[in-house]
Amino acid sequence: MNVFGIKIGHRNTSQQTERTPSPSPQASPLPPGRAGRLQRQNALSPNIRYNARSTPSTPDRARASSLHGGAGSSSPACSSEAASPSRGFTRQAGRRENAQLAQFHDTMRASPKMSRNDPIPETPPETPARLQQKMDAIDLPKLKSLDKDLYHYAQTATELVNENNGSNAVLTRMDKKMLPLIAEAENARHPGLNLHVFKGADECYKAIREQNKQVWSSKQPMNMRVVFPPSKGMPDHQVALDVQFRPGHRPSVVCFESGQSDLMEINKMAIEHGLKGAKVKMVGNLIQASHWDCAMYALNNALKSFKHHDEYTARVHSGETDLSLPAEFLKHAQPRSLIRGSPNENDIVSKDKGGLHAETLMHRNLAYRAQRFKKAYSTSIEGFRFQEIQRAGDYLAAQRGRK
Repeated sequence: MNVFGIKIGHRNTSQQTERTPSPSPQASPLPPGRAGRLQRQNALSPNIRYNARSTPSTPDRARASSLHGGAGSSSPACSSEAASPSRGFTRQAGRRENAQLAQFHDTMRASPKMSRNDPIPETPPETPARLQQKMDAIDLPKLKSLDKDLYHYAQTATELVNENNGSNAVLTRMDKKMLPLIAEAENARHPGLNLHVFKGADECYKAIREQNKQVWSSKQPMNMRVVFPPSKGMPDHQVALDVQFRPGHRPSVVCFESGQSDLMEINKMAIEHGLKGAKVKMVGNLIQASHWDCAMYALNNALKSFKHHDEYTARVHSGETDLSLPAEFLKHAQPRSLIRGSPNENDIVSKDKGGLHAETLMHRNLAYRAQRFKKAYSTSIEGFRFQEIQRAGDYLAAQRGRK
């Protein structure tokens, strides 16, 4: 819908080593819980050490602050130092201690994700480089050999970008048609996600009631995620549900709305009517400004509710209020005004939380910003669509390879 310290033991001199290796450049510890597997998966062994110069401030924050002057900006000196090669994760000649780490470093630098370090254009282009990169990763001939519907879906999305257009009614119908395949691919990638897609509200509520009966019978708690249209009058509008089942308890439902705020109460009443007795809570992640991207926003909310289950969604289920929405829920915000000046603008939203590929929320919004229809807005959700198309293609290719 539209919405505009460390304790050091005493040692004598003979016990002191001649030099102390610099700390290992590992990523920040992953958060606890099963959602941790969605975080960065290329962390290094704790036994690997790499001699690099120390970095007193976080380079990615300094870089983003120097580009757009966010609220969390560093001092000018810090910003200029962050741009210097000596401030980052820099290899030093003659001091390499581990071939595996050197190879990892080279791989990181060769990754397309290094484009996150590119400067932000002064004027938003028609097609941002980051969106073009996502689009170029789609292998149309390969998709055509795997699934004709997925191929036409990717082809349509590509043509709209090349024509400097956003989503439209045709692509929206394709979004809904391909959601079951995308959900299947995401379930294969993330065991425990348990994502389901329903064409209508009645079908959704029936499935939730049946699942609740099974949980009571088996006495085994579980969670499921849902993408569905809550209103019969707006079949194109989709929302995400995170449903918690516990034996002996009513279902607990957290609904994520990305569109208009006035839909929050309407959706809540509809869900409470369809699932009588269920505990329903609403979360307004109101980052959508387009008419046609509801399915993609709902899918993104479902994935994020799973990824941040322990730190956020489970706490909403338990009744906690006044919780701050994790910044990663805001990655695909279309209006810049929602991010600039917000408490989250300098939060890291990439899987890499402290290395070469780290990126802040504000930097991402600006990097995906495009000029269309006399307006400028972030096209990050379109990049997300291409990502899901690619994942669906990879899933189909893997399935075919097993036959």
